[in-house]
Amino acid sequence: MSNRLIALAIAVPALAAPANATTWAFGGSNAQLASLAVSVPSVATLTVTALGFTPQPSALTNLSQLTPGRTIDRISGSIGVTGGANSQLDTNATRGAPREAFLISSTSFLKITGLKLSVVDLNDTLQIYGVGAGGALTSLGFNGTIASGFGGLAGFANTGTITNNVGGTTQLTFNSPLEAYSKFLFTTRVGGDVTYGGDKGQGYRLDTLSANAVPEPAAWAMLIAGFGLVGTSMRRNRRIAVVAA
Repeated sequence: MSNRLIALAIAVPALAAPANATTWAFGGSNAQLASLAVSVPSVATLTVTALGFTPQPSALTNLSQLTPGRTIDRISGSIGVTGGANSQLDTNATRGAPREAFLISSTSFLKITGLKLSVVDLNDTLQIYGVGAGGALTSLGFNGTIASGFGGLAGFANTGTITNNVGGTTQLTFNSPLEAYSKFLFTTRVGGDVTYGGDKGQGYRLDTLSANAVPEPAAWAMLIAGFGLVGTSMRRNRRIAVVAA
């Protein structure tokens, strides 16, 4: 077997094999931070920044609509955004306050499989955008409210397991991993100044994120190109063998 074939035989299983879900925990010593980096060795480093914006969350289409300068509030079990009673990520636009979002950038492409949120109320919602080329935002979900199962377990195909406890913490495990991106924007689905589910106020704190690391598109492109080179080499070797015979 040629060296190229040996290399591909090693590379294909490594790229194609499904990854095991990894969990990143954002809590730690109490601090006010401009950004937060959380690493899992040999998997990925996630860097979190807090952003502000003024449109309704559903009107976001590009990262350029958001501005930096918000401060992350970290405590032992979670992160939020500084300000307000619970320093949670919230989208209340009352009294001129900007709505808030987390931008999470990863060193690897990720398919999110679950989240743990805290300071969750019965009417709170969740919105996750994948950040693409040029800052374009693609909605990855979700409809409905968190505590009631995203509008009811039967009403949302990707709900998965939702576990609540009396402390206002919600563990979300998705039936299907979300689409792969290396950047994600977390906010709520509706603005907190809009009455939703019989109440106003939207927000949560982010405790953990679970995801599968997946190969970058460039890695697959290189692999496909490698197959092309091997195919060309094999055809050339066959022609040489025929001439020699």
